[in-house]
Amino acid sequence: MVQAKSEFIAALFKEQATPLVKYLTARFQNSEEAREIAQEAWLRIFRLDHPQDLENAKAFLFQTASNLSIDRIRRTNIERRYSIAPDDATRNVEETVEAEQTLKKIEASMFELPSKCRQAFVMHRKSNLSYPQIAEQLGVSTSMVEKYIIQALKHFRNNLEQ
Repeated sequence: MVQAKSEFIAALFKEQATPLVKYLTARFQNSEEAREIAQEAWLRIFRLDHPQDLENAKAFLFQTASNLSIDRIRRTNIERRYSIAPDDATRNVEETVEAEQTLKKIEASMFELPSKCRQAFVMHRKSNLSYPQIAEQLGVSTSMVEKYIIQALKHFRNNLEQ
């Protein structure tokens, strides 16, 4: 009985080993993973009590390999989705803290600006108004609004460089 099982698996292996690996390689584009999954599929066939009694051993082998490959793809996707490397997490925290500090510096330096300069900057950046619209509301020329915005940006840059 054991002899029949071993002979059956040996004959199936001789006939299907290469096609199975080719099938899995086409699916994964990675021959190493394909060979690993094929090996696991062969192991599953070997663990059966009577693989020679399977109605279609080739179909069983390929379906087992297909199921194993789907499991591997799902596991890999889950690992990618939920894994954050410690360096990434640290970097994200550092970037967030740095961004908050930069924002606080800009907010503090905003009140150092002359009133119309500050108003022009806020109207342009927060309200998305054009220079002519800001000029009309502030009662100044469009070129003056341009100068206010440039003055504000230079002021912020100088404060951030310090």
